[in-house]
Amino acid sequence: MIGLYLHVPYCTVRCSYCDFYLVTGRGRDLGAYARALTAEIAAAADAGVEAPGPAAINSAARSPADTIHLGGGTPSLLPAAALRPVLEAALRFCPPSGPAEIALEANPEDLDAGTIDLWRTAGVTRLAIGVQSFDDARLRLMRRPHDAARAAQSVSRARAAGFASVGVDLILGMPGARPDPTLDDVARAIDLGVDHLSLYLLEIHPGTRLGRAVALGKEAPLEADAAASVYEAAADRLIAAGFEHYEISNFARPGHRSRHNLKYWTDEEYLGFGPSAHSYLGGERWSNPPDLAGYLARGGVGSKRLDDPQPRATRGWEALSAGLRLLEGVDLDQLEARYPGAMPAGGDTTIEALVSAGFMTIAGRRLALTRRGRLVSNELFERLEPKRSGRIS
Repeated sequence: MIGLYLHVPYCTVRCSYCDFYLVTGRGRDLGAYARALTAEIAAAADAGVEAPGPAAINSAARSPADTIHLGGGTPSLLPAAALRPVLEAALRFCPPSGPAEIALEANPEDLDAGTIDLWRTAGVTRLAIGVQSFDDARLRLMRRPHDAARAAQSVSRARAAGFASVGVDLILGMPGARPDPTLDDVARAIDLGVDHLSLYLLEIHPGTRLGRAVALGKEAPLEADAAASVYEAAADRLIAAGFEHYEISNFARPGHRSRHNLKYWTDEEYLGFGPSAHSYLGGERWSNPPDLAGYLARGGVGSKRLDDPQPRATRGWEALSAGLRLLEGVDLDQLEARYPGAMPAGGDTTIEALVSAGFMTIAGRRLALTRRGRLVSNELFERLEPKRSGRIS
C-alpha cells in the first residue's frame, strides 16, 4: 500500500528558523488552493496524466493507500469545509482496503472547537500540533503566533475531541538566557496526555531571520554537548513515561507511531500533491515545481514534474540512512536485494569501525544505531555514503 502526501505551502507568518518553501496566508484565497489540490488529485487518476511515471501513477490509482498526510506549511489554515473534498478526492484515487491513517499538521491557534469537529467529520484521525515550546519567551523568539497557554489548550481540545492519535512537535536548542526549557516542555506534553512527540534539534539556516541573528552575534544556539545532554534526558523521561523512542527524533506510545512517516524511513512508496511535493513510485522519483503562483494559475493541473534521477548506489545509501533512523535499524540483506551492490558488505571496515567505536550494533545482518550513534547520526551517514570518508572519535 502507498501513502499520499498533500502539501499546503501557507503559514500565518514565517518562523525565525524556517527555510521551507511557503508563503504567508494572510489575504490569500485558500479555498482556491484547496480546489486546485483536489483537481490535481483527480487528474492523477486520469489515464492521460503526463510523465514522468504515468504508468506508475495509473498503477497507484489501482492500489490502496493506507496513509494520507496533510503537511506544510500549515494545513490547518485551509478552511475546514474545503478539506472534505480534498480528502474525498484522495480516497477515491486510492481507496484504502482497511482503516487509514489520515493525519493533519496543525498550529495551536487554529484549533477552535468548531474547526476540530469539522476535521473529525471529514475523516482526520491523527493531529500533529506544532507547539514547538510551552515557554513564552522561546515562542516569541521563534515568531510563533501562539502563546504557551494556547498551545496547552489546543492539545487538551484535540484530546477531548477523540482523535485516534494526538502528537506535538517540540524544538530543542533555541537560544536564550535561561537554561533550555525542553525538559519542562516534555513534562508538560506528557501531562497533557499526548500519544506522540517529535523532538527536533534546531538547525540554523543562513537565510533565515534566526540565522542572520546568529551570524551577527545577536543570538547563540545551545552548544552541541549541552543539546546532546538535554536530548538524552528528554529521551529518558519519555521512555520512563511509556513512550518508544522509535526514530531519532520521534517518540510514540505503543500503537501510535506515524504510519505515514514510516514509509519514508522504510523506503516505501508515496505520491505527493501540491507545489514542491515529492513522489517515489515504481522506482521513479520526481517532484512538483515550487511554484505556487503557476500552480494556482493552472488550477493544480498540468505542472511540469521535475524528474530526480539518481544512481543506484545513492538510492541505496539513502535507504540505508533512512532505515538507520529507526530503533530497529535495517536488514542489510533486504536492502541489498533491492539495491544490488549498493549496500556495505557484512565485513565492511567502515561498519566494523563504527560498531567497535560504539556507534552501531550489528546482529546477524541487522544494523542499528546505538544511543551514542543517534547523537551523531548525520556524521555516521556521511561515513557510509559512497565514496565518502571521514573520522569520528
